[in-house]
Amino acid sequence: MKKLCIALVTSLGIALTAGCGSSTEEAAEAPAAAPSAAPNLAEIHADDAGEKIGVTLDNYEVAESDLAFYNVTKLVGMNTLFHFPTGTFDLDNQTVVRMNRDTYYSAAVIDTTQGATLTIPETNGRYLSVMVVQNDHYIDQVFLEPGTHEITSDTDFAMVAMRIRANQSDPEDNEAIAALRAGVKLEVGGNASHVRPNYDMEQLVALRDELTVEGTKLGSLMGMQGAHGTIEPMMHLYGTAIGWGLLPDAQAQYLGSPKFNNDGCYMASYAAPPFNDPGFFSITMYDADGWIFTEDGILNEFNMTLNEDGSFDAYFGECGDVDNNLPTVEGWNYILRIYEPKLDELQEFRLPEMMKIS
Repeated sequence: MKKLCIALVTSLGIALTAGCGSSTEEAAEAPAAAPSAAPNLAEIHADDAGEKIGVTLDNYEVAESDLAFYNVTKLVGMNTLFHFPTGTFDLDNQTVVRMNRDTYYSAAVIDTTQGATLTIPETNGRYLSVMVVQNDHYIDQVFLEPGTHEITSDTDFAMVAMRIRANQSDPEDNEAIAALRAGVKLEVGGNASHVRPNYDMEQLVALRDELTVEGTKLGSLMGMQGAHGTIEPMMHLYGTAIGWGLLPDAQAQYLGSPKFNNDGCYMASYAAPPFNDPGFFSITMYDADGWIFTEDGILNEFNMTLNEDGSFDAYFGECGDVDNNLPTVEGWNYILRIYEPKLDELQEFRLPEMMKIS
């Protein structure tokens, strides 16, 4: 299986997704931090020559971002959106751990020195967001509204990363995704190329793992991503390690479970996750190392049964003929994602207790 873990959330699974703690303040609800899967260092350094650049706390965020940028430019070059494929999720080619099944991604690395604009078409109520990730991993801009937006950046290069809500179980939805993608226009004035420095990858991965272990002890991803001047520096370091490409708090919340044994049937009762239109929520299942292990490991609006008040019960494991039943493996865990969350209501929202029922 080709599973190259570039960062815990994207580059681009963008994932934009992570060994993320919940939005509670209780450390018990934070997932156990797993070290990153070993990257293919030979592949990463195939074109490198000369002395390696050490990776420390001082340059870690830039180094992680340079690596993420490289993994897009090697696919499509500069100033061009690469649209990650639609269709059946490929379990054997997951680019990062803890990817999601909620959205399809597109990404471009751009030269920001001569200005750039992004035009978003009408979405007819479908969630579409575009974030501008600068070379130090800060996100000063997130675009959701149709129209033409001016891109600004404190760094010479940035990644434009787009998410479009998708029903990945419905092949007919691919046409709607393709139409929206075709309507997105990126105009860039500069033509310089981003060059990835020859970082010491062993140092980078070791520091990523160390920061991930410490960051997940906090039990929350709140305050780990946002604009320059709004995030405490150490918290931003944690957020970069736990989830490169993490959306700021106002755009998404990631609530992560601990790991569980694969020894029967479990059940949990969830209050209705609070979000604003056109947001949504989902639960995605992962194995002990953070990989999606089955096509059936997701609950969302397209396949779940809700109570009248928006709450729901979810079952995990061999539970018989019940609704909202998710498969498990040893060390299984999940992330509840909430896009466009109601932050005031989330202060009281908690992941429920997991009960073993058989």
